[in-house]
Amino acid sequence: MLTVLYFILAGLFAFLTWQAVQANRKVRSSYTLLLLLVLAGLVYDVFIIALGRFVGEGNVLKTLNAGRFIIHALVTPAMIIFGFGVLRKAGVGWAQSRTTHIVVCVFVTLLIALGAYSDIFRLDLQARVVADTLRYVNEGGIKGPPIPAVLSILFLIAAGISLWRKTGWQWLTWGAVVMFIAAGMGMGDLFYIGSLGEVALGFANVYTAKKFLS
Repeated sequence: MLTVLYFILAGLFAFLTWQAVQANRKVRSSYTLLLLLVLAGLVYDVFIIALGRFVGEGNVLKTLNAGRFIIHALVTPAMIIFGFGVLRKAGVGWAQSRTTHIVVCVFVTLLIALGAYSDIFRLDLQARVVADTLRYVNEGGIKGPPIPAVLSILFLIAAGISLWRKTGWQWLTWGAVVMFIAAGMGMGDLFYIGSLGEVALGFANVYTAKKFLS
């Protein structure tokens, strides 16, 4: 059943990616483009998990799963810049400063470096079977919660609250809160809960982008 769920998730993320493409066509924006890259990476992520049992354990699936970790390490923190861009477009006061913009960019760069260290340079892939899924997990990374992802979600919660107070738009806040809760619940063999949270955040991000960036 989990394999079926992940094929459905791949379809949902493909839909969201297409929606982001449409939004970016209306008004070219580097912020929407970053969201597009994150969503395309999630399509790859869940699709490889869905395919795992059919490909089978071995070097091919291991290489495909390595791509999952590389994408997460390099692309996930881009959600911070996307959220910051929404705040700038919405006229949120604290996001207008050039200094704040520089601080955010430096912070994202540091998170990417930390993610690369944990999930690229320390990548040690080991096969893991849960229900009817087969995927590879990283046993060599930094132990504990993925710091870049957690801080990215916390930033989106803060950004969502600022946006809510300024404009009354709630959805970025709730999408990020659901993602934060799902990430906490989705550790170990319950990893699919985290994926469901990513769908909620994906919908919130896309429709926030359509509201403020297109």
